[in-house]
Amino acid sequence: MNECRILSLDQGFGGAGKGWRCVAAQWPDVTAGGRPVAAGVDAVVVPGDCVTAIDDIVRLAVPVIVRVAETAPPLPQWLDLADAVLLPDDDPDQVGWLLQRLLPGGPDGVAEMTDTAQHIAALSQEAQRIADRLALLAQTADASSETPVNAALVRKLIKLRRDRDRHLPAELFGDPAWDMLLDLTAARMEQVDVPVSSLCLAAAVPTTTALRWVRSLSEAGLFVRRTDPADARRAFITLSDEAYQAMLGWLRRFALAFAPR
Repeated sequence: MNECRILSLDQGFGGAGKGWRCVAAQWPDVTAGGRPVAAGVDAVVVPGDCVTAIDDIVRLAVPVIVRVAETAPPLPQWLDLADAVLLPDDDPDQVGWLLQRLLPGGPDGVAEMTDTAQHIAALSQEAQRIADRLALLAQTADASSETPVNAALVRKLIKLRRDRDRHLPAELFGDPAWDMLLDLTAARMEQVDVPVSSLCLAAAVPTTTALRWVRSLSEAGLFVRRTDPADARRAFITLSDEAYQAMLGWLRRFALAFAPR
């Protein structure tokens, strides 16, 4: 059994599941002498509405797990810092699953799948299906490969999707993945960095739903997380090169289909 020393600022944190033994630890004074004193800590868990100074967490230099509650919306700064996010229905086995990906030396086997883990696995399969389909579109671009596309076209598509909600109930359309793919494509064309909090807004769905899709699309290899080199308190989400090329392939087909004849 692996022993994981987790500092938790979240009273609702239920620990990790089978294969992990979390060592309880109280929050230390990490500012003593300007150096962290929580030696040996493997990860830290904070609630999404935490009021602790973010710099104190950054000084620990360990993975940050942010737990999102059902009733308290997460603060953008924690979403943008998080190495992993726990959602309201994630159980201890899901925590162990996340730890296995964050920390070296995780358990070789994963605990028997709970309902939550099965749901996440289903989302991951759907994300992989999207990735495979996008790759196929990119490979079959053929005649449309020279059709010019730009960020203005993508932003127009996004605006049309939002205008759709003015005429039909928004709950009819459950496709946040496509909204996020379009937003990240436009941002890459504009050479603009997109933090996680902004991407969740672009999805136009509840934050927990958006975060589930960010998690699944990251696992499928479509999204890539990278830390801001100028500010360790913030991370950005971008499209993988393969996903970007696939989106360009689709956009060229779209532009070709609606080009003046």
